[in-house]
Amino acid sequence: MDHRIFVSAAIFGTLCACAPARADRVASPGALIPTQTSPYKVELLSPSGVQLPTYQRGARHYVLGMTEGRYIIRVTNPTAARIEAVVSVDGLDVIDGLAANFRTKRGYVVPPYGEVRIEGFRTSASQVAAFRFSSVPRSYAGRKGVPRNIGVIGVAIFEEAARPVMIQPYRQAPPPPVADRYRAPVGKGAAPNASRPAPAMERGMAGADSGRAVRDEAARCCTEHYPNINRPGLGTEFGERRYSAVSWTRFVRRHPNRPDAIATLRYNDAAGLGALGIRVAPVPDSTETWTRETADPFPASPGYAEPPR
Repeated sequence: MDHRIFVSAAIFGTLCACAPARADRVASPGALIPTQTSPYKVELLSPSGVQLPTYQRGARHYVLGMTEGRYIIRVTNPTAARIEAVVSVDGLDVIDGLAANFRTKRGYVVPPYGEVRIEGFRTSASQVAAFRFSSVPRSYAGRKGVPRNIGVIGVAIFEEAARPVMIQPYRQAPPPPVADRYRAPVGKGAAPNASRPAPAMERGMAGADSGRAVRDEAARCCTEHYPNINRPGLGTEFGERRYSAVSWTRFVRRHPNRPDAIATLRYNDAAGLGALGIRVAPVPDSTETWTRETADPFPASPGYAEPPR
């Protein structure tokens, strides 16, 4: 597995005092059963940095979105160690746009006591295609013909493996001469006192295997067809290009194939959330829609018309 991973340039050291969704820790290897709440936080922000309206229903969190509204995914790490965040939108990986898979895909490094803001699907090391709420047919997954998982955002969090510490063994006596160091005692069956070489560093995936895996996944992603492309509700489109530079670093997961925590955010418009029984209150400062819908035709202005001042 390639241990290189993106480091976002949009890293901030402050934490948010709002109430985002928290990632659930995973129970045991091979299982994806949340056992307890982790310290990591995931939320959707508006372009101005304000958390989008988020509602909790049971164990799930739902975000209210509006068509054409741009959003940003923020992952906060309040711990003293780096973490890796593998992020998916509508079932697609935000880095390569193919089917999301946290076992084989890599993500973004979140620094200690910091955060990372992901603004769109990555198109290069310096640009992304902005996340914008849209109809299902106009969404990125809808246009690729894979709308099955539209309406959900996932973040799989991997904690970093501890770096090995070199320990110098204590010697009570100086080592024997070189001539005697490889001489095994006769009849004792003892092995030569040869020093074992240090283990080699882990190598990344072979280029051929990596390329084959990407091609196979692309074929599955683009040939799978779902008939409900005209579903109602919101999706996320492949928006306008925005500057968002990243660089590469090395990150070795503590558990290579199992995330330490998983966060899930579901999103929809007001009608979709209302169908789930979630009462969505209008947000006065969100759009012009609320102002127009609450306009009063008789605002108690007795008398005659006066010229504007």
